[in-house]
Amino acid sequence: MAYKTAITLSHHINPDNSLSEETKARVDKSIDMYCRTEVETLTMSGGHADKEATLTHAEAMRLYALEMRVSPEDLFSEGLSLDTIGQAVFSKKGVVVPNNMDKLIVVSHDYHIRRVQVIFGFVYGKGFDIEYVGVSGWFSMDPKILQKERESLDSFLITFDGVTSGRDDDIFNALIERHPLYKNFKY
Repeated sequence: MAYKTAITLSHHINPDNSLSEETKARVDKSIDMYCRTEVETLTMSGGHADKEATLTHAEAMRLYALEMRVSPEDLFSEGLSLDTIGQAVFSKKGVVVPNNMDKLIVVSHDYHIRRVQVIFGFVYGKGFDIEYVGVSGWFSMDPKILQKERESLDSFLITFDGVTSGRDDDIFNALIERHPLYKNFKY
């Protein structure tokens, strides 16, 4: 049985709204799974994290997927998030729950997958079957990137200390009250 959607996490987009190398690799992996009918739909996830670009990451990724002949009715977008935590929160709140999806794949890069598993597992809680797919790349073993991943995971754990996994309202409130990227965020 196919997964309901592949949530593709953006990395960056370029000032001209084209996909960065990492984001393109993630979208290509998701499209490949879609073409092989491993997933029924694709969910592009990412907001205005690159201020020079005029599109959200999700919109740039969606346009690329359309160019690659993905059916528009099989594409969802989450364009509010500014980081991995936001991608988990807003994909669940805006796409997965409203569309009754319970079997998901989350696509990122292999260096990022451990943190993605912790974050998505915490935000989604029980009741979801989530598979994680990591794309390989030359940067996957860069010690600086791996150190940043560890530091980001530590920050996540501090930000959500005392919050119960899967409790949507509590998680959302902690996000907007404790996370520096979302304190003055307009929803």
